Amino acid sequence: MKCLQCDFENVDGSKFCKNCNEPLVKFKIPNAIENPYIKSVIENKKSDNLWKILLAILSLCILGYGLFYSKNTIDDLPSLIGWYLPGSFIVWLIFYVSFIRKRGAKIVGFSFLVIYISFMLSGYLSVAMLKIEAKKMITEIEMQADKIIESSSLSNGIPKSIQEEIQTSPKSKGIIGEMERFIKELMDRMVSFRNDYLLEVNAIGWSKLLDPTRLKNDTTFVESRFMITKGKEIIEKYKTLNYSIFENAYIEIDNLEVEEDLKKAMKDGFKKGMEPAKITLDRNWILEEKCVSEYEKIINLLSSRKDAWIIENNQILFYDEKDLNNFNTIISNIQEIVKEQQLMQQQSIEQYKESLKLMRENL
Repeated sequence: MKCLQCDFENVDGSKFCKNCNEPLVKFKIPNAIENPYIKSVIENKKSDNLWKILLAILSLCILGYGLFYSKNTIDDLPSLIGWYLPGSFIVWLIFYVSFIRKRGAKIVGFSFLVIYISFMLSGYLSVAMLKIEAKKMITEIEMQADKIIESSSLSNGIPKSIQEEIQTSPKSKGIIGEMERFIKELMDRMVSFRNDYLLEVNAIGWSKLLDPTRLKNDTTFVESRFMITKGKEIIEKYKTLNYSIFENAYIEIDNLEVEEDLKKAMKDGFKKGMEPAKITLDRNWILEEKCVSEYEKIINLLSSRKDAWIIENNQILFYDEKDLNNFNTIISNIQEIVKEQQLMQQQSIEQYKESLKLMRENL
């Protein structure tokens, strides 16, 4: 039997160590499982760990909700404090009644603090995710818009049909993805509208209105006057359609799968943005009408003075300088109209780029 004090090996049955005289009595330690007091302590310890584990799981669930499902857009601290206080209290109350009702005040207070902070962090995470998705949306819209602009005219500035297909499916997710889809679908409708307008204009042969060969063959100017009349009708038709596209888009905001307060903010922003846009649209259609009127003046000049000009070497030649000056004045007016339209288009492009830049800076 080994002495616990000096490690000396004694004969079995000895009561005292022969080396240091320390007692060699064995003390039996009661089985902890059979001891009701120790059993109670173990159970209490397990219970202590349980509420901590459940609180940690609850906290992670709250953070996960903020990361993947929350639609919160508030990111300033005072607003977050007020916004999440009622919800935090309700969740804490359920947790208190279910798991920590018989715990002390420290545990009760600590659990509320953890739940409240988790909700606050979930709010920040939600906004952070929205900003990431918003950057995706801006980049995608900018890329699509740049492709449209590049393919909207020939190298000489003459408008042409846009062949670039708009990918309306959003790259971003959640409410930002819903907004991206809305903007892309509006862009797609505007591209289709422009293509249809150019298609109808080209269908009446507008680009050949002053073609010398056509004019030479149109001796009665019936075809020329028909083209002028149809041109006016097409402008009137598409002017009405143009406004209806934006009116319908405004109404469609109500169908978006976003919160009502966000719908209201979008409609307010849309209405505000349409004020300068309507001025530009109005001016553009006025210029289109003026352009047709100027061409009509040329047809009237040529038809009223058939003997004052001839077609030679595929050119219109006037005998009288006064007629030539009148013709050149009208052509100059048309060129000024086209210049103003091109300037308006360039200004619109610059405004859109500036808007995207501001959106990025505000994220």
